[in-house]
Amino acid sequence: MCERQPTFGLNRMKQHLKNDEATRVERRKYPTIRKIIGNPIFDFSIIGLILFSVLLLVLESFEFFGTECTPKFDAANELITLIFIVELSLRWLISRSNRQFVAEYWLDILSLLPLLRVFRLGRIFRLVRVLRLFSIALSLQRRITFFGWVIEGRVFEATILLGFMTSALIFGTLGFVHFEVGPDKDLKTPGDAFWKALFSLLSNQYAEYPTTLGGRIVLATMSILGVSVFAMLTGTVSAIMMEKFKERAMQSSVIPEELSGHIVICGFNNKVPILMREFALDSHNNDVDIVLVSLQVDLESLRNQQIRTDRVVVIKEDFTKMDTLRKAGILRARVAIILSEIGENRSTEDIDARTMLAALSIEKLNPQVRTCAEMYHSEYTEHLKFGGVDSVVIQGEVSGALLAHVALDEGTLPFFRDLLSPGHKNQLSFIELPPELVGKTLQDAVSWIYSNRKAILVGIKSPEKSLEVNPHDRNLNKDDRLMVIQRNA
Repeated sequence: MCERQPTFGLNRMKQHLKNDEATRVERRKYPTIRKIIGNPIFDFSIIGLILFSVLLLVLESFEFFGTECTPKFDAANELITLIFIVELSLRWLISRSNRQFVAEYWLDILSLLPLLRVFRLGRIFRLVRVLRLFSIALSLQRRITFFGWVIEGRVFEATILLGFMTSALIFGTLGFVHFEVGPDKDLKTPGDAFWKALFSLLSNQYAEYPTTLGGRIVLATMSILGVSVFAMLTGTVSAIMMEKFKERAMQSSVIPEELSGHIVICGFNNKVPILMREFALDSHNNDVDIVLVSLQVDLESLRNQQIRTDRVVVIKEDFTKMDTLRKAGILRARVAIILSEIGENRSTEDIDARTMLAALSIEKLNPQVRTCAEMYHSEYTEHLKFGGVDSVVIQGEVSGALLAHVALDEGTLPFFRDLLSPGHKNQLSFIELPPELVGKTLQDAVSWIYSNRKAILVGIKSPEKSLEVNPHDRNLNKDDRLMVIQRNA
């Protein structure tokens, strides 16, 4: 028994590899057809044909052009139906299995059958023709997701809900027109059928019980659809309210107009959690208010990373607009950080252009604010410096140099990690020049700072000069600031 175990496992492994190979071959079937169906033009064309076919169905049912146009409507409808049959056939060819195809397109298949003349066996099949309306809704939902950048957030959900309600209303109207409208019936005109379907959908009640089998089926279907619409509407509204309540609970209740000396972060990317964490660990900034300005702000993702958001104010607007920056309190802010925010179909040049526009606008509104900008391309650095931006960080520049040092000597990584994060033992920071060191030499300052502050002097920042790292020996002036490595408190 033990000797057959490996053989049994080997056979299972071979069968598994065989199935994987079959799956890969299946996915490679008909690459040309897959390319055609995946083209957005194909999707839009099918949606247009579906909408046009429904328009023909409405015109035929309401008899806007009289009965003499019915043969023309039938001919156009059959032509469109043949196109839909070809579309479904192509989708069947590239589907992984018949079961998957039927599960995904059963409503499309059902709505097509009565449209061919051979299946028109009675008026009851007209009711099945109306199923094409829900085929529209499913097709739109399936295809609109491909263009999710057009309709975002709650607008997309509202669009789907409105489309479902419209489809249900047209379904009920055409159903009552076919079965319950007539001179000897309660509904005399197609307009009466419309109002009856509308009130049946909204109130889930029907004053006069339908007299025909088709009308009863339509009423039963409308009752189910009415409950579904109510459930969808209630769920959407509840989700919006809960999202608003949750968002309010996660962020600060302070309005930007009341802030002063705060930090404004324009843009939202993976640097935001790092910035928030570093500010929280810094003893000088752990209680500062932060204003996040971006259409892409996601407070829940910050909370999931254990980031405090109780002192965060969110403004979901475009940070390149002057009015938005004023609303963020940029005139009273102490620091402004502009991040490279990725967007749909934005190149790195477009991202840098938005960053430059926001940075220069901030400097125009408040020249005293300390502005830091993140860029992709170093050639724009001079433009920002000329506009008054204090610091420009190039994407990947520092991390690339650090990676090179780590690759050459693995001992450098703990050094940089220890210095750059306040959460570790040591930190890199500026201190004001102690009065005892004014006029002293750099050598005297190194010894004094180590003896009295337990810190190591590594640089000097003069008001009229850039930072001098490991400077030459000279006398210190009272306006000099010292960069030191010191232990965290």
